[in-house]
Amino acid sequence: MKKLILILLIIILVILVGTWPLTFLSKLFIWVANGMQWLAKVLNFFGWNGLI
Repeated sequence: MKKLILILLIIILVILVGTWPLTFLSKLFIWVANGMQWLAKVLNFFGWNGLI
């Protein structure tokens, strides 16, 4: 039910204000992904990439 509401909200936003909110959301996800990638590189100081 929550996914259906989220999908409808995204469709309504696209219809009302265009793709600007989706563009902003994609930029936000890119910033978060870059931060997580940087954190992974910092934590990988032995170069092992995990034990498994």
